[in-house]
Amino acid sequence: MHINQSVSFLAIFLLLFSLSCVSAEETTIHVIDVGTGDAVLVESAGKYALIDAGPGRNTTADYLAGHNITGLDLFLVTSMDHGKTGGILEVMNRTVVHDFRDNGAGGLYPQYARVLEKIKNESIPHSILTEGDLIPIGTDAAISVVPVNRSATGGYDEAVLKIIIGNISMLLLSQNGSPDILDHDPIQILRVPDHGSRRGYDAGFIHRLRPEVAVISAGRNGDGPNKATVMGLEATRAEVYRTDLKGTILIMTDGEKYRTGSSRSSPAGSISLISVIETRPPG
Repeated sequence: MHINQSVSFLAIFLLLFSLSCVSAEETTIHVIDVGTGDAVLVESAGKYALIDAGPGRNTTADYLAGHNITGLDLFLVTSMDHGKTGGILEVMNRTVVHDFRDNGAGGLYPQYARVLEKIKNESIPHSILTEGDLIPIGTDAAISVVPVNRSATGGYDEAVLKIIIGNISMLLLSQNGSPDILDHDPIQILRVPDHGSRRGYDAGFIHRLRPEVAVISAGRNGDGPNKATVMGLEATRAEVYRTDLKGTILIMTDGEKYRTGSSRSSPAGSISLISVIETRPPG
C-alpha cells in the first residue's frame, strides 16, 4: 500500500512538473496596413479578436481572408470614426462573428445603422465596452478597457484598449493623444495616436509611457506622419514602425519576450514576411 501511494504521488508530481514546463502558446498582434485608419488583429491559442476594421470596404476583410480566417471570436469597435468603421460590414459579411462589442455610440451615427441591423438580424451577441472590463482571448491573452478620467461634458468618444499577454502589453491610442489614463502599469508597445500627426503627439505623455516600440498606422498618400512626432518618439529611444513604409506590423510574444516584424500582401493576396527584428525581454 505504501509503495502504491508513493507511485501515485510520483506520477502526480511528474504530471505537474511536465505541465509547468509547457511554455505559453505564442500570440501574434497584427497592426493591419489599412492606410490612414486602424485595424488590429489578435491571434492567440486558436482564437481571433479584431479591433476596428479600417476605412476601406475590403482591406481588412481581404487581410483576414488571406490568413484563412473565417470566424472572429471577438469583434471590438472603439469609436465611430470612419477610419475604424469603414470595413465593418464587409468583415461581417465574410466572417462569422461570435461576440460584437462597441463604444455604445452607434445609434447616433446614421451610417452605423446597417451594422446594428445586421447584428440584430443575425442574433450576434452585442454589448458595450465598459471601462475596467478584462476580455480574455483564448488562454494566454486579454484585452483591457482602460479607465480614463472623463471631462465634464462626458469625455472621449472612443474606448482606450490595452492588449495584455503575460508581462507584455500594447496600448492602443487613437484620436486623443494624451488621455488621463488611470492605469499606470508599464507598457512595451504603443500604437501612436492620430496616425502620427503633430496634433496627437504629447511629449510629456509619451515620456511618461516610455514605450520600447511605437507603431504608426498611416497611409501612403500625403506626407505621412509628422516628422516632429517621429523624432520625438525616437528621442525616447522607441523603435518606430510605420505601416506606410513596412506594411502590416507584427508583434509576436509568448508573454515573456517579444519580437517584431512586418509583412506585405502580394498582388495575389498572399502574405510574405519581409523582416523580423531581434527578440526583446520586457523592460
